Amino acid sequence: MPAITTIVAAGNTMAPSLAEVRALGYKVSRGTDCGGAYVAEGLNCRLVADDPLALLGLLKLFELRGRNWQPTDDEVSAFLVLEDEA
Repeated sequence: MPAITTIVAAGNTMAPSLAEVRALGYKVSRGTDCGGAYVAEGLNCRLVADDPLALLGLLKLFELRGRNWQPTDDEVSAFLVLEDEA
């Protein structure tokens, strides 16, 4: 059985996340109109996040769901249950 890879959201994930967003064809800048947040702009979307890892997460969310990215009521409920467990 292969070893399990663990990746922790930390400083060492920022550079590769930024590189992957750019490799997917997005132009990345720091937004002056949004408090210095990272902004990725592609053909069909503009993503804004506090860091490159979150930016990559938004990009994947948009890739999977497109313009219908908003959560369903069931998804919100499942999220809140998980939050309550913490």
